[in-house]
Amino acid sequence: MEQNAVIEQVLALTRDMEHAASLADWPEAARLAELRSPLIMSLDAQQAHASGDALRSVLARNAAMLADAQTSQRELEAEYSAAMKRVNAVGQYQKTALL
Repeated sequence: MEQNAVIEQVLALTRDMEHAASLADWPEAARLAELRSPLIMSLDAQQAHASGDALRSVLARNAAMLADAQTSQRELEAEYSAAMKRVNAVGQYQKTALL
């Protein structure tokens, strides 16, 4: 695949990953990242240097998606913790109700 085509494919996959991340579809974002990684790895040093601006854009977008993923993870952990507390409270209520 020609260098420009590879870079365009990398950018397209990155845009698709951003879209998936905006929908909190993390499995899809991960799937797209797995498709994108071999393309990035296929670039040699000269190609990567020539495509520096595009790759810097990809890195910046990755950083933003990582920050979103970390925020989502913290939110999900908080929701899970709150749900488990409610489950425990229901369990305590049931134990008390059976006395």
